[in-house]
Amino acid sequence: MNLKVQEQFEVKSYETDACRRLKPFFLQSHVQEMAYRGSKFCGAGYELLRSQGFFWALNRMHLHILDWPLWGEEVVLQTWSRAKAGPLWHRNFKMFRPGAEDSPLMLGTSAWTMLNLADRSICREDNGFNQAYHLAEDTLPFCGKIVIPAETVMEDAGSHTVAFSDLDSNAHANNCMYTQWAVDTLPLDYLTTHELRDLQICYYRELHYGETVLFQLGGTEGKRYLRGMVGDTVCFVVEMEFAPLPGQPLTA
Repeated sequence: MNLKVQEQFEVKSYETDACRRLKPFFLQSHVQEMAYRGSKFCGAGYELLRSQGFFWALNRMHLHILDWPLWGEEVVLQTWSRAKAGPLWHRNFKMFRPGAEDSPLMLGTSAWTMLNLADRSICREDNGFNQAYHLAEDTLPFCGKIVIPAETVMEDAGSHTVAFSDLDSNAHANNCMYTQWAVDTLPLDYLTTHELRDLQICYYRELHYGETVLFQLGGTEGKRYLRGMVGDTVCFVVEMEFAPLPGQPLTA
């Protein structure tokens, strides 16, 4: 039995950036949608969980990009359930051009929890998820917590007030918006001469409509860290690793 779920799609013009690359926001959007399809395949899809009073919440995500697809390219995105460890359900991803599965464009892994809609408590039951559908095939190591090096100077990098367009069906800021906010803290001249190669996010607290999250940015030219704060509470941490585009000078 094939335990992988996949779809093939064409990169649309509105999904690309000024360099015609698939935007990180839309990459994560496709990944999120595939995660929902994968959980449904395993017996615990969105609608079923909602009917029981639960939902899937993303805790951690790690995407490693080897080559960004461009506007008009056809790509295949796969997902499969990797394992359950305590309250965390691990899910993997792979993206590649049709017929080139052994030359991936992106490898990804993520960790999810089932939460109670009413009080956001963690559900430790399976709720219909068929654990026989786990596939012991790795893309990346299981997601760990992001540790910002102690010597990193974190400086104010603006803020964002959560708007209606940021919300998803769980009435909090959608997971993918955090990626967009993180990328948008960086200057245009950097983003047009570098490309994102590695993205990690740890989610710690939901963000709701009207809340203002303060951004703190730090790191080297190659690796940037973004921390999102509401008051003294850390809501999320993002780690981004970049590489110069061909023809651009190497940076530290």
